[in-house]
Amino acid sequence: MEEKSDLNLSQILFKPQPNYIETSLISNSGAAIPDIVLKPYSGSGFHANWYRPLNRYMWSWMGGNPLDIEEALSNIACSEEKRSRENMFDTVSLYGPGNWIYEFASIAQKRILMAKKAIEDNKFELASHQYRMASRYFAIAAYPNLKGDVLAAESSMYGRKAYREIFVNSKKCGYYSEEEFTVRGKKVIGYLHSPDNKDLHPCVVMLGAYDQTATDFFRIFNDELRPLGIAAFVVDMPGLGNSANLILDENYSEIAENAILHLKEKVKFIDSTKIGLFGLHLSAAAAVRLAVLRTDGLVVLDPTVHNIFTNVNYLSGAPLCLRSSIANRLNADASNWDTLMPQLQILSLKQQGLLSSSGKCPVNCCVAVSSSDKPLVEDAHAVADAFKNNEFVDFKEFSSDLSFSRASALVGKFFKEQFT
Repeated sequence: MEEKSDLNLSQILFKPQPNYIETSLISNSGAAIPDIVLKPYSGSGFHANWYRPLNRYMWSWMGGNPLDIEEALSNIACSEEKRSRENMFDTVSLYGPGNWIYEFASIAQKRILMAKKAIEDNKFELASHQYRMASRYFAIAAYPNLKGDVLAAESSMYGRKAYREIFVNSKKCGYYSEEEFTVRGKKVIGYLHSPDNKDLHPCVVMLGAYDQTATDFFRIFNDELRPLGIAAFVVDMPGLGNSANLILDENYSEIAENAILHLKEKVKFIDSTKIGLFGLHLSAAAAVRLAVLRTDGLVVLDPTVHNIFTNVNYLSGAPLCLRSSIANRLNADASNWDTLMPQLQILSLKQQGLLSSSGKCPVNCCVAVSSSDKPLVEDAHAVADAFKNNEFVDFKEFSSDLSFSRASALVGKFFKEQFT
């Protein structure tokens, strides 16, 4: 989508909108709402009366204001407008008050105006902070970033624009560039963050999972990696964000491989001998897949590498949002979930023959798990057992969004040891 920088955001965000398809109906035509019966889903932000998961702590930790977030959620829950799914608050059909995208885009717009006022007052670091908050709200508005969700794509576009302004207005956040490379002949854009573009730096390739976007990793870079002189290259998984033109299939690690090749061949200030990987949830499977083949170090959080693709009971309890997210990347429809589940087996690393308990893979690996659910714990141990030098970290006492902040510190600690 072409960015129209000369237009006032309010003219776009608050103009009358055509009757676009409401998010919960995309890749979900007529799908019934499944019961949430398994702990990893009921404990991961999903609630019975919400289509999307509510990860309040994570959103705040990533840069949002809790009061802003609660205001938006309250407006959504209290809305009396018609909903696509009557018992789900965040499915208000029309773009306007009470609609999920509208409410979070509205508070993002307020932060944009505050940033512009700060620039007028020559308070550029404050402007950078406000742009960061705006980027966060636009990202929340766009979730779950489904292909075909026009309003979400528009919000995501403005979120990326606000994200760039973080670095334009701050002298403390390091160097930032958007790097273009190709995968299967199609253009993909990754977000490169570095302490600077002069000295040689190690780099961690971070794969955004389907419940994350490329703008979600700022704090891991800024708080943990940048002070250590380590760069971060953030890449979306196939079918998501800047990689939306790719289809998710069994070769999902190809995007990480091409990202690493781009860094080695095209970016002169990245040390080609010191490149690691970080992935979480489904993107952890891509990171593990590539690590088995080649990389210089690996950290994964709650890796879903086998059971989520093969365990029928586990898949049958998946919330509607998760179903639609997976189906959307496969160009499928969650209404056909029973016939779609067997097709997911090709994504399993065990089914692909790439994950064994031999412990022969020489790459240094750190596996963190925040769930106590048996299928997810089994996946985490399966990953650790495949690597000769592994560290296993248990975050089970924390909720899933709390574990992301814990993983941030873990990434810094692991790669500091790895690259020195």
